Amino acid sequence: MANILNLKNRNKPTPKKKKPKKEDDSGKKKAYLRWTAPEFNQYEKSRSWFIIAGLITVLIFAWAIFAGNFVFALLVGLSYFTITIYALKKPRTISLAITPRGIKVDEAIYNFDNLKSFWIFYDPPELKEVSLRSKKLMMPYIKIPLGEENPVAVRQTLIKFIPERKQEESLIDNFSRRIKF
Repeated sequence: MANILNLKNRNKPTPKKKKPKKEDDSGKKKAYLRWTAPEFNQYEKSRSWFIIAGLITVLIFAWAIFAGNFVFALLVGLSYFTITIYALKKPRTISLAITPRGIKVDEAIYNFDNLKSFWIFYDPPELKEVSLRSKKLMMPYIKIPLGEENPVAVRQTLIKFIPERKQEESLIDNFSRRIKF
């Protein structure tokens, strides 16, 4: 009978006060730095850009058919279709933040624990981005646009969490910028 409830005892236990919910690391109060930027640089492409890309595609497609490599020909056709759709796509504006946990890009967060280093590529007006070196093999580099944010402020904030190490720009990034893709 040790579990008898005494109903005569009017001293009710005071309910525990709920602690106010702290905003998570992506909340407005905890972000060290916030900005918005277009998700990629968009270049105006003239009609000749699409004609030249189409001619190159037709030549490679014809070569693949002549060589009897029909799978490659199909891949070339699909690639041209994909590149054309991406070339016509308008960039959306994304929100970015540096939080105590990591770098937040819209709803995704890249934790500092999963990042090796960073480097800021800044050569306005075309090149304004933070390159994060990831520990993951499948996604070694993450490019984050700076938009109109001050690169010095971004650097001063990031250097508190991850080391700054010089990176070289990839050949694909250079090539795509030169052909205005």
